[in-house]
Amino acid sequence: MSWRINGQKTAIVLVDVQERLCAAVAGAERILARIDRLLEIGKLFSIPVHLTELAPQRFGPISSPILQKLGEGGSRSARNVLSAGSALPKELPQFLLVAGMETHAAVRQAIYDLRERGHAVYLLADAVGSRNACDHQVALDEMRQDRIVVTTLEAAAYELGAEADEPLWDRLLPPLS
Repeated sequence: MSWRINGQKTAIVLVDVQERLCAAVAGAERILARIDRLLEIGKLFSIPVHLTELAPQRFGPISSPILQKLGEGGSRSARNVLSAGSALPKELPQFLLVAGMETHAAVRQAIYDLRERGHAVYLLADAVGSRNACDHQVALDEMRQDRIVVTTLEAAAYELGAEADEPLWDRLLPPLS
């Protein structure tokens, strides 16, 4: 299996970016900004988006700005079990860019479930978070030890745009100053 991200065989998975979780997660504003940028990049490459919601009656709906950004796009899956992996469609592309909340809980379990299903999973470390910084960091460390690719949004964007033409670069990355 190639570890190079192929935009034609990629999907974005947003795990539990819900109103009440966003209010509790450390650095949520920064994480939401990174997720917003991820969705912009996804549009450039026509990458499908899959959203999960953990017990929406308890943790609230998906964050309003994300829903506004997606419009009618994206598939939504609600569930009442911690792992988001079981709620996602069985037929997903080979490469998955994962962001969301909380790193040490639903995100981590979803990543392991998806990896067991044979997907190449890329955890976007700057687009995930937990209520507690220690839980977040330990989860990142554990996933690295388990050979999950832990990267950043910008690194994934460069990978997607590796063979892009010049006009796409102008929209893909912010201008250098």
